[in-house]
Order: sequence, then structure tokens, then C-alpha cells
Amino acid sequence: MNFIGLDLGTGAVKGVLWDGERIVAEKSVEVEFVREGDAVEIDAGGYRESVLGLIRGLAAAGDSPVAGIAMCAASGNTLVTDADGTPRTRIVSWLDNRKEPSPDPDIHEIVGWPWPQGFPFAHLLRMRRETPELFAPGFRVCMNNDWIQFVLCGDFALDHSSATPYYLQDQKNFRYYRPYLEKLGLNEGQLSRLVPSGTVIGTLRPVLAFGNLTTGTRIVAGSFDHPSGARACGIVNEDEMLLSCGTSWVGFRPARERRIVPGTLADPYMIHEGGNWGEIRSWGKVGLELEAWIVEHYTDSPERYRRFSDDALATDGPARAKMIDTVTRFRAKAFPETRFSRIVLAGGPSESPAWRKFLAETWDCKIELSPYKKYTGAVGAAMLAKKGSEK
Repeated sequence: MNFIGLDLGTGAVKGVLWDGERIVAEKSVEVEFVREGDAVEIDAGGYRESVLGLIRGLAAAGDSPVAGIAMCAASGNTLVTDADGTPRTRIVSWLDNRKEPSPDPDIHEIVGWPWPQGFPFAHLLRMRRETPELFAPGFRVCMNNDWIQFVLCGDFALDHSSATPYYLQDQKNFRYYRPYLEKLGLNEGQLSRLVPSGTVIGTLRPVLAFGNLTTGTRIVAGSFDHPSGARACGIVNEDEMLLSCGTSWVGFRPARERRIVPGTLADPYMIHEGGNWGEIRSWGKVGLELEAWIVEHYTDSPERYRRFSDDALATDGPARAKMIDTVTRFRAKAFPETRFSRIVLAGGPSESPAWRKFLAETWDCKIELSPYKKYTGAVGAAMLAKKGSEK
């Protein structure tokens, strides 16, 4: 049997067809944004058709039925729908620049993440104030990931990991936090039920069954994207870290206990499987800073990254200084109190021998490369699809 894992990323949706041991096929589609002033939104209908097309393409690449589908997500996007899932709004991206002040000084302790001024709780506060007609009788509230799951199987459910950036979940007790729902005028019946990662949500709607996609294909709850990537790379111990390098650099490591400290985002990770919590620390937009520096010094030539890496290895000049400064600054942010035995890299810099060299020297530990590269999160989701399908 095969499994489909999706990574609903910010700028692209990536997917793999996985046979339980290896990737059979991999595909991706870009996410198209609608930008109007500070608004950053996504057309819900177009997004749905792109994701469904990706799933169909992956399924057709295999020679056996798809047993399960699961997805990880860079969640934090918001959608208001009718009771039957018909969109009433566009999907509001977490990149949206319309900000809201924190509704509660204790929000970090309650939900596990510090207040970012955006994300669904903030989106809904603004919508309630500016467009109250959206909340006429018969509405539902969801994110893009639980909505796509509903499109696939007809049931609204959301895993506890992805629910964290919803900012409506009491993370310690794994249920919605009633005071926040009351502030938004919501009840739990208007939201997706909360479940552990790996839970079977339902089976594929008959109307979507074709070829290797059958009415027996299970739709399985996934997770937030970085925990999914860590799962794919076998990151399970406190002295191991997944380092994802993109627009932001993000470090994810397991932790025995849930800790709420400044700059750290908590994730349930494998807690429902008898394993560890997860901790996330990120350095936002460092990738954009690096890209600007590289273009300034090497133009926008397709060879700029190779030249940057070669120069950093060859001479004690600006390229090496920039690379060491970046690695050192991130080391000060990403769990400086922890001595790691193993770090797994995913993302652009993972392909550069210079980045690997200076990361290994700065952290003084073994540096590995994710074998799945940019599809690491999707493979973690496929693993959850397999886990749910075997229950």
C-alpha cells in the first residue's frame, strides 16, 4: 500500500507518495496570494483545486491503492465557511499584516506560543469587528488544513499540534479554551474537533475516489510542519535538533516537559504516543537577509550560492565572515543551553558544504542531511498516514 503526505507550506504545497520505506513520487504547486494593502489572502476555491490536483497526480504515480492521506501545515491561516464547508471568505494567511494587540497577557502559557499580533485569533477579532455579517447563522471557523481534510472526507477535525497556532486551544488540557471562544462569540460546535496526530478522521468521499484513490483511503490527522519534519528524520531525544533553513531558520528539539519560556514555542509532538513534547525557536526572515547580502556580492546569478559557499571555504574573507556570523547568531538563539549530539539539516543551506562545516564547528556535533530535502515535512505526514491506516 502507498501513502500520501502533504506539506501545506506558506508559499507552496509539497506532496509525496510514500510506500512506507521510500518516496515513490514527489510533486509541488505554488500558493497564489491575493494582496490588497496589508491584507495577504488566498482564494479558497483555487487553493482547494490545486491541492486536489496534487493528490490526484501523486496517487496516479503509484501502482497500488493509497491507504491513507495526512498533511502537515504551516498553519495559522483562517477561513470562515458555511456549515457545509462552502467558503464565506478567502483564506487569510498568517502573513497578513493587519495586527491586533494581545487579548490576554497569559496567552503564551495557555496556548503554548507567544502572541504574534496575527494568526487566527487575531484574524477573527478583526473580522468580528469589521465584517460581523460573516458570522450570520450557520457559519463555521477553520484553518486551511482542517478545511482540506473536510473537503476530502466530510468531517471537521484538527490535530493538537496544528491547533497550537490557532491560538484557541488550551494546550495543557488539549481542549478549546472557553474564555477565548466567548471573546469571539464561538462555541465548540462551530470549530473542528480536536484529536491527537495520527487519528483517523474519516475516509475519502466517494465523489473523489478514482484509480488508486478509493473509498477505503483514510484521512489521518497530521501535525504542524516542523514536528512533522522532525518525525521524518527520527528526532526523538532532547539532544537532537532539526534545523530547517528557509525564509526563517527554525530549530526544533524534543523536550521531556512542556516549558513556557520567552522565545520558545511549545508543541505536543509525540506526547500522545508516550514520547516527548517539542520546542521550537526561530529566527525570522534571516533567509531574506542572507539573500540580499548574497545578491549584493554575487549578483542574482544562478551560481551565486555555489560561489558564496566556495569563497567561504577558500578564503578568510567576507563570505566566510558572513557565514560564521549567521551561524553564531543563530546558535545564540537556538537552545544555547543544550549540547547537541546530532543536528539534521533541511532546506537550502543543507546542500552547501560550507554551511555544514561551520554549523558543525559552531555546535561541535554531528551534522546530518535530511534524505528527503524539501519534502521532509511531507514524508513525516506520510508516516502519520501510515500510522493511522494501520490502526
